[in-house]
Amino acid sequence: MSNILVVLGSAREGRVAEKVYDYVKADIDAREGVNTVLGDLKEINLPFYAHAQAPASPDYEPTDERVIAWGKMVADADGVVFITPEYNHTISAIEKNALDSLLSEWADKPAAVVAYGWTGGSLAVQTLDEVLPHLKTKYDPNAAAKLGFMKDLNPDGSLLNAESVAAQIKTAIDSIV
Repeated sequence: MSNILVVLGSAREGRVAEKVYDYVKADIDAREGVNTVLGDLKEINLPFYAHAQAPASPDYEPTDERVIAWGKMVADADGVVFITPEYNHTISAIEKNALDSLLSEWADKPAAVVAYGWTGGSLAVQTLDEVLPHLKTKYDPNAAAKLGFMKDLNPDGSLLNAESVAAQIKTAIDSIV
């Protein structure tokens, strides 16, 4: 069985990420031999990255139990899907912090992006287009889902164009399984 870690990159009250997660989970659950593992950054509650050593340093040893657990969650996954909002034309601070807290765990990890927002999350995707290859993930930027408010989703995350949402999510998930 293949385990896909689905990372919710928003901690806002009333966040759309939970509804988008339901659409992603439905796609993954419909696939034979693939299991969904939720990585909710709101619940994981990583500390702000302030370690004396960078994760790229051979001397880096995380000491915070939350970072250690997060690292194990990523290392154990066969692939990762980032459900990312677009905040101020980029990814959320908690998502960037989660990415920056690890390094070796990302290497050769298949990664996909399902973004959402008023621009379809396209500017958040641009950030991940730069960051994910630097982390050495296996990431295809052409497969990113860009779910736009008032095009694909209503601002509350409910479906506006179910066919478009399903097709985009399918493309993103196909890129990692």
